[in-house]
Amino acid sequence: MTPEMIKCLAIFVAMVLGYVFYDKLKISMGSTAMAALLLCVFTGLVPAKTALGYFANKNVILILGMFVVVTGFNRTQAVRKMSHLVTKVSGGSFKKMFAGYALIGCLLSQFIPSPMSVYAVMFPLVMASCEDMGVSPSKAMFPLALVVIGTCGTLPLGAGAVTFAQYNGYLEAFGITDISFTMMDFFYGRIITLVVVVIYAIFVGAKISPEQPPVAITTTNAKARGGKEIAPLDPVREVIGYSVFILTVIGLVAESKIGIPGWQVTLTGAVLMVISGVLTPKEATDSFPFRIVLMIIGALVMGSAMSECGLGDKIGELVAAVVGETRNGYIIGALFFVVPFIMTQFMNNQSCQAIFLPIVILSCQALGCDPRGPLILLSTACLTAFLTPMATGTIPMVMGTGGYDQASLIKQGWLPSLIITVVSVLSVMTLYPAF
Repeated sequence: MTPEMIKCLAIFVAMVLGYVFYDKLKISMGSTAMAALLLCVFTGLVPAKTALGYFANKNVILILGMFVVVTGFNRTQAVRKMSHLVTKVSGGSFKKMFAGYALIGCLLSQFIPSPMSVYAVMFPLVMASCEDMGVSPSKAMFPLALVVIGTCGTLPLGAGAVTFAQYNGYLEAFGITDISFTMMDFFYGRIITLVVVVIYAIFVGAKISPEQPPVAITTTNAKARGGKEIAPLDPVREVIGYSVFILTVIGLVAESKIGIPGWQVTLTGAVLMVISGVLTPKEATDSFPFRIVLMIIGALVMGSAMSECGLGDKIGELVAAVVGETRNGYIIGALFFVVPFIMTQFMNNQSCQAIFLPIVILSCQALGCDPRGPLILLSTACLTAFLTPMATGTIPMVMGTGGYDQASLIKQGWLPSLIITVVSVLSVMTLYPAF
């Protein structure tokens, strides 16, 4: 390993330990993230300009904008009316209530290519319904995230409809023309996992989730934060409030068709909430989840450092060496699922995928096996990131709204991780045998 890799690994381990033992160290997770950022800059792993640039990252802007939009939406009576309706329809049953939201989240995840955007749309509704039923949001937020992350882009709709073309391009780039994906292959490979994830979230997820949040919950509701109840909006601003929210959701769903990035959609929605008078500028800025933002920025910098120093590539080389001359397709599939799955908990999924794509294809070429199964597993593994705040921008949001720390994430996440691994490998490598 190079000196840069060793430095990167040391900072990474320190960051993880900081997240795990934040309560004993009396250092917030946001502070830990910023400390990791500074260490990456001071050690030369990431240029200062690059690190500072992440403060204007599109995902950061999307989150800030969406929290303002959600806060404006919560100023209306729509959320409370909807939560009361859900409570009535579900007969006061938490399981039925959550099942409805889980299915909606799963559906939205097929059209909106960003789990973070889907979660941002769903969590205020789920939080309001939990409040209405007298249930802690900590029982629902992680299972909700599990659904929107674990089922993203499974159906051949939206972004999921073009995945096959992207992977065919990779195969052609490596000279593989006799094997190709059809539009339905990724659907066939992931549909069983989708069903298992949804069932698990509804029937098991809430039972494992903590009864009370380990840390303070980030909420967009002033009363819940301990503030005073705010006077209702006038009829005009009431309509504007939920109209802007609905239009923002539509903009996120139709992002690819209208050609406007998600961050611009939420930023526009946030501005409209303020200039229309639904929110005051102070109310808008008070809604900013700074702890969440700092954790996302820290994760982005750490992921950049791991990619730039070659630590990810080094791990990929070790995996390729482990594959060796094995002729067991399930072992091959397991390796190319488990290792990327672990790595994507700590670095950007696109970076992780970029590292392993050539390794998977070249390894399959060397072994003379069908690369489709391992590639489907690679894609699934890189999209299944929910064990750490570094995994995806969604998880810091989940930690904030569900009141989780790193320990509670692991407690909730280890079992679905194991189930997803076993189900994915067995189903995909049976449908697409390596030999």
